Order: sequence, then C-alpha cells, then structure tokens
Amino acid sequence: MKKQELLDTIQHESQQWDSFLNQVGEARMEQPGATGEWRFKDVVAHLSAWRSRTLAHLQAARYEQTPSSQFWPAGWDEDDEEDLEQINHWIYEENCDRSLHDVLNESRQQFRHMRELVRAIPEEDLFDPQRFDWMDGKPLAALVNFKHFHEEHEPILRAWLADM
Repeated sequence: MKKQELLDTIQHESQQWDSFLNQVGEARMEQPGATGEWRFKDVVAHLSAWRSRTLAHLQAARYEQTPSSQFWPAGWDEDDEEDLEQINHWIYEENCDRSLHDVLNESRQQFRHMRELVRAIPEEDLFDPQRFDWMDGKPLAALVNFKHFHEEHEPILRAWLADM
C-alpha cells in the first residue's frame, strides 16, 4: 500500500461513515438498544475513544515522540479480555452523558485529523515495520484500519436499523 491509498481509504471510510450517520438519523441516535443497552451515540463514542488512541500514536510519530501508554486507567491491558470489557465500560461511563452533537462532532473531526496526520508523516515512516520501536514490528499504517467497526459493530447496527 502507498500513502495515497491510505489517504484514499480514510477518505472513503469518512464518506461511508457520514452516509451511515445520515441513514441512522439523529432522531434515533439516542434510543436505547442499538447494541445491547447502548444507544447508537454510545457506539459512536466507543469508536471515537479507540480512534483517539490511533490518533495519539500518529501524532507521536509525526513529532518523533513515543506515545503515551495511558489511554485508560492504569493497570488495564487492552489485550486482556477481562480488561478490555472494563475499558469499554469505562469508555461508556466517560461518554454517556455527553451531548449527541459533541459525540458526532468529535467523530467527524477525527477523520479529518487522521488524514492530516497521515499526510504529514513521510511515506517510509508509515510503512516501515521497524521504524517505531513502540509499534512492536508493525508498520504505523496498520493502526489506520476500520475492521473493528465493520466486523463487530456494523452488522449489529445495520440489523438494528433494519428492525426500526
């Protein structure tokens, strides 16, 4: 993959996301039951919280820094299934009272910010798996993916939307 392809992917995902948000419509975004007890807004906030972690890594790479390892309360490991549940619950608690406008605005701004950061990072830094020690042998570009949404959340949300 080349840098332009990565930028095109981000642009495509952003457009698809905006289209999906329009399909859902703001009137339904605060109704419970989109995913279990979560509202659609809660899922957006959840995705944004994880995307913030990606953005922090891109930002650190952009400025030749090491990203903070502290995205959630200390001691939780996102690779541990039990801790992952705690992290997701913590994300929910941190965001459930935010306004829909704030949650949606953050989500949209993240796509723009991601494009800006990818544009600013040299192509070789994005794709060299050895470039950043803190990436554990993976290329920085691997962080820019949308599989979590497409595989775990989108099917459930589309089913919920179809049932409305």
